[in-house]
Amino acid sequence: MPRTERLLVAFDGTPLAEKALEHALTTYPDAEITVLHVIDYVDDSYVAEALVGSEELRERAHDRSAELLADAKAVAGKRDREVVTATRVGRPAREILDYTETHDIDTIVIGSHGRSLVARVLLGSVAETVVRRAPVPVVVVR
Repeated sequence: MPRTERLLVAFDGTPLAEKALEHALTTYPDAEITVLHVIDYVDDSYVAEALVGSEELRERAHDRSAELLADAKAVAGKRDREVVTATRVGRPAREILDYTETHDIDTIVIGSHGRSLVARVLLGSVAETVVRRAPVPVVVVR
C-alpha cells in the first residue's frame, strides 16, 4: 500500500465523523491531516431563513463550522497531534472531491451510517458518492 502523506477527514461533528477523525489520528501517525467541514446551505431550512434572514443564517453556519473545526483540533491535541482545518461551502461530496484534487490529498477518511439501499436512494449518501468518484483511496468508518 502506498504511503499516505496527506489525509483528508470529512467532518460534520457527528459521532461517526468523530470516529473517522480518531481512526485517522491513530492509523496514520505520520500523515498531515486536513479536517474539512462543508457548509451545505441547501440543507438549511427555508423556514429558518425566513425567520432570521439569509445573511444571519450564513453567519451562523460559518460560526458553527468554526466551532466544529475547533472541536476537531481539540481531539487531535489530546493525541499530541495537529491538524489543518478548512471550510468549504457547497454540496458535501462535490466539495470533498474538489478539495482532494486541488490539495494533493492521498487518502480520504469519511464516516458512514451504512444505510440501506432504499435509504441511500431516497436520502443520498455523501460517503457513497465520494467512494464512487474519488481519485484516491477512501476509508469508510462505521
